[in-house]
Amino acid sequence: MGTWDCVIIGGGPAGISAAIYLARYNRSVVVADHGSGRSTTHEINENYFGFPEPIAQKELRARGREQAERYGASFVETRAGGIARDGDAFVVRSEGAVLRGRTLIIATGVRDNLPQFENQDVRDYFGKSLFWCITCDGYKTRGARVAVVGRDDEAATTALQFLNFTDHVTVISNCDAASCEISPAKRAQLADSGIALRIGNVTHLYGECGMMREVRIDTGGRLALDFMFSLQGAVPNSQLAASLGVAVDDAGYIQTDTEQRTNVERVFAAGDVTKVFAHQIVTAAHEGATAGITANFELYRPEQRPG
Repeated sequence: MGTWDCVIIGGGPAGISAAIYLARYNRSVVVADHGSGRSTTHEINENYFGFPEPIAQKELRARGREQAERYGASFVETRAGGIARDGDAFVVRSEGAVLRGRTLIIATGVRDNLPQFENQDVRDYFGKSLFWCITCDGYKTRGARVAVVGRDDEAATTALQFLNFTDHVTVISNCDAASCEISPAKRAQLADSGIALRIGNVTHLYGECGMMREVRIDTGGRLALDFMFSLQGAVPNSQLAASLGVAVDDAGYIQTDTEQRTNVERVFAAGDVTKVFAHQIVTAAHEGATAGITANFELYRPEQRPG
């Protein structure tokens, strides 16, 4: 079709939630989705309201898409390659698709900085025994052997928080001694709590079927473990937004208000590409729903608005 009421970039929980709300407002909406991101890993979600039994993130994502399509939302399997303004519309260009929308919602997520192994593909373990979020997956580590990978005080603090679940916690810096930024005070807290700090890079992983058994560290020796948590940060996928003039913070996260508006009129952002709320599926769904509601309001004619 010529011009959609809304083009959404990103088909994770935020983008799909926005599509559901807009479609139920009887708006024409299309989602440009390249099929990757945090919601496409092996992760099993255990803390989403209304699901007493765990549900795979891929399954939750598939259900959300089916729900959005039921109300008339469309999906295009493509990776957005550029955004431009064309009069009062936004044009999203990608290989095989040009999508024109009266409003735009950016829900492009982040790319996690994961440890890399010389002998294994990290993606085979991500969401099974390799995680990034204690809130999402700390519960499953009760009594298990946990390695926290990170070089700063945030990683050290998270390691101390794991003591709520297990006494078997180790920090691996995944860098050399000169690059390790864990402060003397945090190092003392780790030592006082019985948490070992291993300085060095993780080079090899030993395990099968996505479950870890051991890792090798280049400064010597191996570490037996059941779970690894990567506290090495993430990079927001905000380059397309920035090219349109959307404001981002120093870390690259899109800046929005609590109604998911950006500084560019009729452009909204939702999900992990923002930092308004915690990076959780439930908050991504909330932000997506809010972006959909706000975008719909912006599409009302003057006489449809209060006051």
